[in-house]
Amino acid sequence: MKIYYQIILLIFCNTLFIQANSTDSIVAQKHLKTITVSQIRNKNNTISISPDSLVQYGNSLNDILSFFPSLENDMEGNIRLRGSDKITFLINGKPTSFLGNYRSEIMIQLPASAIGEIKVNHIPDVSQQAEGSTGTIDLILKKSQQNIPSGQVYLGTANSDRYMAGAHFGTPLSPHWKFNAGIDYKREYRKRTFLNTITSRENNIVTNEQIQDNSAIAHPQTIVGSLGSELNRNKHTFKADFSFIQMWFDRIGNIHNTETKKEMKVIRDNEQANRQYSAATFYQYTHNDQISFFTDFNYRHTTYDENNDYQRNVLRPKPNLIQDKFFIDQKNDEYELSLAGKIGTFKTGYNTWITTSTNANRKEIYDNGFYAEAQEASFNMDLNRQIHSLFLQYEKQWQKWFIYAGIRGEYTHQSVYLAKDNNRIKQDYWNLFPAFQLSYNNQRSGHSWQLSYRQRINRPVFSELNPFLDQSDPQETIQGNPYLKPEISHNTALSYHYTNRTFTFTPTLFYRNKKQTIAQITQEDMVVTYKNLYHSQSAGAELGIYISPVKWMDIRINGTVYYDEIQADKKGNKRNDWAWNTNGIVSFRLTPTTTLQCNGNYISDLQTVQGKIESRYRIDTGIRQSILSGKGEVTLQINDWFGSVKEITVIDTPTLYKRTEKSRDNRTVWLGFAWNFNINKQNNKLNLTL
Repeated sequence: MKIYYQIILLIFCNTLFIQANSTDSIVAQKHLKTITVSQIRNKNNTISISPDSLVQYGNSLNDILSFFPSLENDMEGNIRLRGSDKITFLINGKPTSFLGNYRSEIMIQLPASAIGEIKVNHIPDVSQQAEGSTGTIDLILKKSQQNIPSGQVYLGTANSDRYMAGAHFGTPLSPHWKFNAGIDYKREYRKRTFLNTITSRENNIVTNEQIQDNSAIAHPQTIVGSLGSELNRNKHTFKADFSFIQMWFDRIGNIHNTETKKEMKVIRDNEQANRQYSAATFYQYTHNDQISFFTDFNYRHTTYDENNDYQRNVLRPKPNLIQDKFFIDQKNDEYELSLAGKIGTFKTGYNTWITTSTNANRKEIYDNGFYAEAQEASFNMDLNRQIHSLFLQYEKQWQKWFIYAGIRGEYTHQSVYLAKDNNRIKQDYWNLFPAFQLSYNNQRSGHSWQLSYRQRINRPVFSELNPFLDQSDPQETIQGNPYLKPEISHNTALSYHYTNRTFTFTPTLFYRNKKQTIAQITQEDMVVTYKNLYHSQSAGAELGIYISPVKWMDIRINGTVYYDEIQADKKGNKRNDWAWNTNGIVSFRLTPTTTLQCNGNYISDLQTVQGKIESRYRIDTGIRQSILSGKGEVTLQINDWFGSVKEITVIDTPTLYKRTEKSRDNRTVWLGFAWNFNINKQNNKLNLTL
């Protein structure tokens, strides 16, 4: 299919469905006549979507994120926001290492049915952590907001032994006390193929050619559970929440590696398990509209375990069978305490975030009838990071104008301990993060605009700091850099917003300047490492258009185009290019109880430090039928109509050419049923608060 046919089809079917059934859901009600785009309000720079407002049954978090403006993702769960992958993910408003080191795996496994709302904030205010050069993506776990016992039970199945089921329940225990609970389970099927074509060069002469052909099958499983309680009494509010997320799978990979003078076949038995347990408490005292105080405490425990069993059959130059094992054991403990108060137009507070991480990698080689540890390939590493912050912000609303100004100071202590070398690498640094925003909002005319600026930081995650060779993946050896410095970014945006009953128009101009950019580099020896680049910058424009031409159809199209420039060193050598992407909406209300949705997205070629990621697109379709007088619903979802979900990455340097093609069996047909009880019937809103 030629590119212009793809674009025409995307413009027609680009979607983010807003459904019109009379069925309701736990957080977002399942009845929607239009997409409601909120005007610019106060200091919010947030775009939010409730997955329940979409006909996207059986999809993962990664699938839902493709609906957001300026957000690019791929089949591997890699996320870029306005051209940058330096994003901080939050769960219930708090950062977590669970979405740090192995974020991509979680993106493609976490079921969207467990999430009540997803918020993308390009420029958070200074009361929040400054982590995340491009902004934050907050995953709010699902809970009931009603004052009567209410809930939902659902189940679904798809081709290739895919299953999902879950239940959510909420009830008031008294006029002042609420309780919530939820559990979600999903079993996926993943068949992926990788094809690497590698050419090594020296003085324009080819020195080696290599082909790596890899295929693997897995059945990932995920469980998400949550418990929550809230007590409101007079001027006091208490909250307590507990949640857990567990993901695991066992896959068998077959790798055929052919070089000019070598050939080898590898069978890899790979087991992975990722878990997080989180507990949080919150207290707020509100004296009046002008004076309030709050404190919260969060504890998060995260573990990652990986077991690898290899059989390496060397075919050339000398036949041989090598058997070895590789184990990874990681643990993270995070403690976060916040204290804040508001007096009139001022708000100030203190925050501390302490993270302790341990990593143990062990390699064993089979020799003379038993496995023995290979000391030279085994290593332990510990990371301790403490961030202490103070902030002060001022905000003032008068008539149609709003002004916001803030400053956040952060002190960071970081210690990396390498047990094998008995070496401790320390970094201590201070940062000031200013913020400013000016908004104008004329609700009567529908016109709003906003000018904002924030400075942000991106600290390296655990895997980027680990200096030991990670050879768990036979196709890619990774070596971190414990001397990495944090990445500093300056973000500016100018937004305009116009809305009336049937039309919304939202253009945005943005600019980002980054120093000490953390980048992934593939070296001549094929080892992937991380370095601080000298400088990079991006500038672009976003456009969102919503229109409801007739009562039974809604259309929304989002588009982004930006210019990206990367300067690797002080010598001034630069790489620059343009990129663009689009996604949007078409939803049809066929009957008062039947809704059809078609959705898709297109992403152009993306520049990388050493090459590019080639363009890609995807189109899905879903239909939902309300039954049982609006208390039940049946959903049919078809994903990836054209089998287009694949990724092609090219590295092209004077000494190395590498082309990687990844594809997945992503064409799925989901059939699902849900039953809701005691849900108020209200119009749902897709809030796009800019």
